[in-house]
Amino acid sequence: MSLPASSLNPIKRPVWLLSMDSDQFYAAPTTTGGLKAYYLEYGTQTDQNEIELVHFRDGDQALEWPAQWIQQELARAQQALAEGLTPILGLSFYTWNTAEFLSIARQLKAACPELLVVAGGPHVQQAEDYLFDEPIDLIALGEGEATFQELLDNPARSHWPEISGLAYLDEGELRKTGERTRRVDLDSLPSALNVVPLRDQVTGKALYDSISYETSRGCPFKCAFCEWGTGAIGTKMYQFSMERIERDWRQIVAAGIKDIWLADSNFGALKDDLAKAQLICDLKAETGFPSTFATSWSKKHSPRVQEIVLLLNRHGLLPHYQLALQTLTPLALELSNRQNMSSNKYEPIAKQMAEQGVPIAAELIWGLPGDNLKDFEANLDQLLATFPNINIFGYTLLPGTEFYEKREEYQIETIPVAGYGKAKGEYVVGCHTFDRDEGIEGYFLITAHIIFVHGHLLPLTNRFLALSGVNGISRALRHLLRTCLQEYQNQLPNLDISDRMAVYEQRSKLYLALLQSPQTSYRLLEKVLCAWAKEEGHDEVFLKRLRCVMALDKTLSPRIGKKQTAWQHFEFDAQQLLKALDAMDLPDWDRILDQQQDVMIETPGGVGDVLKDPDGGSWLKGKVLHSAIPVDRLPA
Repeated sequence: MSLPASSLNPIKRPVWLLSMDSDQFYAAPTTTGGLKAYYLEYGTQTDQNEIELVHFRDGDQALEWPAQWIQQELARAQQALAEGLTPILGLSFYTWNTAEFLSIARQLKAACPELLVVAGGPHVQQAEDYLFDEPIDLIALGEGEATFQELLDNPARSHWPEISGLAYLDEGELRKTGERTRRVDLDSLPSALNVVPLRDQVTGKALYDSISYETSRGCPFKCAFCEWGTGAIGTKMYQFSMERIERDWRQIVAAGIKDIWLADSNFGALKDDLAKAQLICDLKAETGFPSTFATSWSKKHSPRVQEIVLLLNRHGLLPHYQLALQTLTPLALELSNRQNMSSNKYEPIAKQMAEQGVPIAAELIWGLPGDNLKDFEANLDQLLATFPNINIFGYTLLPGTEFYEKREEYQIETIPVAGYGKAKGEYVVGCHTFDRDEGIEGYFLITAHIIFVHGHLLPLTNRFLALSGVNGISRALRHLLRTCLQEYQNQLPNLDISDRMAVYEQRSKLYLALLQSPQTSYRLLEKVLCAWAKEEGHDEVFLKRLRCVMALDKTLSPRIGKKQTAWQHFEFDAQQLLKALDAMDLPDWDRILDQQQDVMIETPGGVGDVLKDPDGGSWLKGKVLHSAIPVDRLPA
């Protein structure tokens, strides 16, 4: 007598775990992979659950998935329900994927109302913001591995109160179960690499460009704008063993994955971090991988951190050492709980790193409560003379942070990010220390900085002005941006140039328009900056030097089209001028102006094809290939 098909192939509960990459970071799904690996290791009902990792490369791919699911998976979900097994959708929420994942949840819930939707991750730790308004049934609070495992083993609603670390609605009221105790022994967490393939089974090639990997958990700081140390993870730092890390890293580089980005909060703070840095350097020497290694650095520039930075730099693994200053305004530092951080003593740190040839950068956030645009710009102008690279971010108010909880106390005013509402966070445009107009003007400043400095249109000019002690550089950049918008508005369809937040979000349109006709653009830039310098009282000697630096910026700017190599004539010693400014020094101008040069310049091209956003302008900047041919000026 034959058994029924259902007995031969028993129905399992389908579980879909979703993850999505952020822009320009195609990485293995280690977060959802960790959840699956944990369940397979510790779950008691693994024979009843079938977990599928669904990983999206971008938002477009994610938004196409619901139609595919309805066509291919809905029947399986309904069949499981008929067998008394509730299908589960698990969503790992971060700022960059929240809008897409909420859309997916709505569509799948509409098609299958009995589907249990479980959310976790830093962006949903303020559970009440989502449970009342969105099609989410459960939210995991804190570390999610054990919570998700216990839920899969006991998914019935009657068991929810017994599972620590859950939030849900009970007859319209928010319920939170007991706090999930943090895990101290991180090695007890199985590796996500146990279940996440890194190579194509046919070609053997790496399936991903990058991987995000955590060697530790926790953050000792409680910055009011950040969820890291104050929310789901906590302030106490724990770490994986070196044996575990080496085993995983050797698997990663063996697969040919190019980039390893650490998800650590304060790399360099722990004693073992030096050994980790040495390991990554040894692996590169042995295998050629990884190509790059990035992390969030310790806020204390200790001797250990310095040693790690120099070690990585010697092995070509340091894209930059980023000093997370965030703000220099005293009140903003105080309200952000950052006034006693040693990184605030930035000048000797920057000088020391520059002397060692380390590519150092500063990080700032505009819009923190306690700040104001006048002080922020003055601080920025000061930093421009110290740091070769500065990254400015607009402050996005995130759930689960101290500022989020104190938004009424600090009169925080926000607008939705890119029209998504709370899904992708909220731009802070006003608070008790700056009004809405000032807040939005700060985003206009960020736009100007990204286009002209990050976009590599005027980085050397910006540096020259700062090193020369010129006041009001940030104001000049904003003035330059307004002029360019007016001049190019006919080439900016569907962009209201009077809407400064729209300009911020669509800044790539102006950037590409400027590079369509570089000769015209640089004539405009020179005209505006020289007129501004005259108004500020600078003489013709200064203006001549300014024009020299702008000529160098023009030659080295990113270009449309294919890679090109050509000789470029300069009426000054271009090579020595570039060398001095790269070293954050002013040149000997008498020597610079006493010599003409022809220099071989290579420009990689690719603007509009490879490069579509000014944030990556330095990737396609021109470079000097050959030593200059000096031409001494003849006496008059």
